[in-house]
Amino acid sequence: MRNSEVGPAIMTTPYEAMKQQRLTWGAALIVGFILIYYGGAPIIPVIAGCVLVPAITALRAWFRSKK
Repeated sequence: MRNSEVGPAIMTTPYEAMKQQRLTWGAALIVGFILIYYGGAPIIPVIAGCVLVPAITALRAWFRSKK
């Protein structure tokens, strides 16, 4: 294998970075629904957390790929 095949994928935009994090977005949605419907958690903080965590993860991946 060449090094280019082993290295991280090159992401050019934050949108591309978020597309790479599809599993994280899906897991955040599932956890959010469980917390709201079964746990009785407040809706606004759960939605904020479910949006912020995958977004921060995607942006960190995007910033790392720019180096």
